[in-house]
Amino acid sequence: MVVWAVKKLFFDEDTEKKPETAPTNTETESHRKEAETTHKIPAFHSIPAEIPVKFAVVPIPSAPKPFIPPLSVAPAPVPAAIAIPKIVAQAPPLPPIKKKFVTREDIATVFYHGARPLTRPAAVAALKSLGFGKTAAYDALSPDGRFAPWLQCAPDGIITWKG
Repeated sequence: MVVWAVKKLFFDEDTEKKPETAPTNTETESHRKEAETTHKIPAFHSIPAEIPVKFAVVPIPSAPKPFIPPLSVAPAPVPAAIAIPKIVAQAPPLPPIKKKFVTREDIATVFYHGARPLTRPAAVAALKSLGFGKTAAYDALSPDGRFAPWLQCAPDGIITWKG
């Protein structure tokens, strides 16, 4: 039922029928078409093969000439090639990037070889003062990190060195 309704709505041939018109006289129709095509202006104009280009002349301002007082004596000859030193402003080269890794000795130094316990933020600050980054310091002091066998982490957050 639904399929029939859809076909009736979209494919109904009764509503789409248009009457067919045929020319009454085919000879007059062809003459009319010839007359239309001969009197039309072409859609595209012919373009010349080469379009002349006008060059723009822009005056270049010159630097003001310095005043040179007249000389009473003939000037000395100037050598043909004068070396003008180049002045190049360069930034100093960047220092080479050295990857600094936290070692067991660095951790032992921070904890004074077990003599002082520290909280994790205090130990990170001590490692940062030795030149390590914050991320490297936190990774080194993590309870399951590389140095976990030598570190004892208490539940209150105090870390001690047991190395």
